[in-house]
Amino acid sequence: MLAARPGFAAGHNNLGVVLKEQRRYDEAAACYRRALDCAPDFADAWINLGHMQRKLGDMDAALTAYRNALLLRKDDIEACRYLARALVAYGRPAEALDVYRQWERIAPDDPTVRHHIAACEGAAPARASDAYVQATFDRFAGSFDDVLARLEYRAPALCAGLLAELLPAPGAARDVLDAGCGTGLCGPLLKPHARTLAGVDLSPGMLAKAAERGHYDTLHEAELTAWLASHPASYDLIVSADTLCYFGALDGVMQAAAGALRPGGYLVFTVEGAGAPANAEGGAPFPPYVLHPHGRYSHAEPYVRAMLGEAGLAVIEVRPVTLRQEAQQPVAGLLVAAVRAPLAGPAVANPSLS
Repeated sequence: MLAARPGFAAGHNNLGVVLKEQRRYDEAAACYRRALDCAPDFADAWINLGHMQRKLGDMDAALTAYRNALLLRKDDIEACRYLARALVAYGRPAEALDVYRQWERIAPDDPTVRHHIAACEGAAPARASDAYVQATFDRFAGSFDDVLARLEYRAPALCAGLLAELLPAPGAARDVLDAGCGTGLCGPLLKPHARTLAGVDLSPGMLAKAAERGHYDTLHEAELTAWLASHPASYDLIVSADTLCYFGALDGVMQAAAGALRPGGYLVFTVEGAGAPANAEGGAPFPPYVLHPHGRYSHAEPYVRAMLGEAGLAVIEVRPVTLRQEAQQPVAGLLVAAVRAPLAGPAVANPSLS
């Protein structure tokens, strides 16, 4: 068809999409360029070219492509989103903030842009709003698993590995909560430990994907802290993989998790790691948590330990890990296990993990 209609811009763009799915990124980029040669005002082709230039590691070309798309569609939130995210990924949050301000003028009540403006300004709320989390993950639900696979996402496997050390003989004798279950990636890893396996998440889109996996006895749309607080002494194990990166302050959720555990119950979770307790010169401690321009929080290890202690949970393990790859760089995190003291006496760390 393209041989007969070499000036058919949409045809070149569509071929580029096919080649992109085959991970033939150079060829896809060439197709998008041919589409733009035919139709320089083809905004979708500029966006697609931006995506390919990011894949190919050409920062300047990617930003130019996204900017051209936004010039053509000044009131397009998706064009704003792609340019701002690229600027954040390339370490240019001040420029990203300008783009988010443009987005805010288009949609002043959008929870996503409000959250990212706060992140770029360094004005961290105590946690991401329910509206932001729900909007982000409903939008992301369809592509979530594929995207995380490309990022070498490891949080569920890391939690499962630590559980294998804590509970070396899996048995279906525990009531288990997957706290922030998303599309259910933890489901098959937790099921061997569960008499009942429940999942809770704010995103209906994510919960629909989790239901398709068939591992959960019940799934619930709810805010995590509220759910935990309303289910006292209900669980023998709570696992939260890559959910607390949308919380800054951890005091409330840790108190609620402690209350939702039965005596002797375990809490296992990951957070993104934030710095060290003090700088090399012995200066001021690192902040307890930081909201980064990409919109997620990271937490300092001493703060995580302190919040667990204040909640009455005994720390078993805090282990530095790599959670995934992002922008060709490892994302540092902490893999954490804690236990609620059994009724018979104080909790004791598992000697095999000390």
